[in-house]
Amino acid sequence: MGPTLSEVLEAEEAGFLSIDEGHDFWYGFENRLESLGYKRVVEAPCSCSDGGLHGHMAECRWLRYWPA
Repeated sequence: MGPTLSEVLEAEEAGFLSIDEGHDFWYGFENRLESLGYKRVVEAPCSCSDGGLHGHMAECRWLRYWPA
């Protein structure tokens, strides 16, 4: 199961705050999702709502439990 909408928005906010701290967006975004118990699983199938048809979303393949 992937992150909820509120968790994704929280991670995005952390990403933007990390820019202000001199890091890149992904530093804050990924650290926030990891702190919530998620891991990026490269070998997992796409978890985007449209199956990656229009590109992958930032939260794609971030899962709390693998294998799901």
